[in-house]
Amino acid sequence: MTEQQLQSKIIKHAKANGWIYIKVIKASESGHADLIFFKDGKTIFIEVKNVTGGVKSELQIYRQKQFQNAGFIWEFCNNLEQFKELIK
Repeated sequence: MTEQQLQSKIIKHAKANGWIYIKVIKASESGHADLIFFKDGKTIFIEVKNVTGGVKSELQIYRQKQFQNAGFIWEFCNNLEQFKELIK
């Protein structure tokens, strides 16, 4: 499954469960998450990676730590089940 296909499945599941989302096409800075989800005062940042070849860049890992240190959920996700667990 490609990252784009996985993103589509994640978005479909999130919408079906009442989440609002933003798909980041290009941010003013590099390394930000692909998807941002909002529901009930929660914000979750998701970087979708293909399980068979997705590589986490050093900048993405830095951004993850930066947002987590600020109290946000920011995760790499490589399958739908993992995403389902994150939004429980």
